[in-house]
Amino acid sequence: MSPIKYCVFDVIGTLFPWKESFRFLNLLGGLGLKSGLPDPELNKLCSSRIEDFFKSQEGFKDFIVEAYGVEHQETPGIIDRFDDLLISEARLHPQAETTLKELAKGHYLLVCSDTTGSTKGMLEKAGLRGYFQREFYSNEMHITKSGGLYSAILESYPSAKPDEFVSIGDSGRADIAIPKRIGMKTIWIRNEALGPCQVEPDIAVDDLGAVAKAVGILG
Repeated sequence: MSPIKYCVFDVIGTLFPWKESFRFLNLLGGLGLKSGLPDPELNKLCSSRIEDFFKSQEGFKDFIVEAYGVEHQETPGIIDRFDDLLISEARLHPQAETTLKELAKGHYLLVCSDTTGSTKGMLEKAGLRGYFQREFYSNEMHITKSGGLYSAILESYPSAKPDEFVSIGDSGRADIAIPKRIGMKTIWIRNEALGPCQVEPDIAVDDLGAVAKAVGILG
């Protein structure tokens, strides 16, 4: 088994602890948008389009138009306000910088985020971007975690082995099951709000503050 060289961090729910207000529909509602669709239909539409949100701003714009009946030319301003609201809602985990600083002594740190663009702003505001060697954002690469974003990370380090990477995140599906499938090690920060972990992580922890120790256990 290879030693860990690369720590791949999720952002929302991981470096910034999960809040229900982070959900797309809660944020859009917080902007004062009201949909003519019944809640079950709106939830279904959001679930079916969420991959499009993360791939490009155009996908997000199309959803806003369809779900809330606004004019297309209004959507850039809505998205700017959406990102500002998410950034203002986010609160950095109190052990985030300590954890990154400790891991950076012997590892390369990477970001892997399904995002409309706001997570880069969150890291910038918190002064954390300097800890990361590379950042992989779905909206910039036009691929999501489920669509190959983790594979793109491996392709960026062709001389590295998959088990030299550990994915660290709170989504059992996006941050654990998907990277584990391609050979990465995994550390799950438990978050039952996103559902149970679909596969057994290498290590599960209750808090970001336990991640540095968990990486050490994995090697």
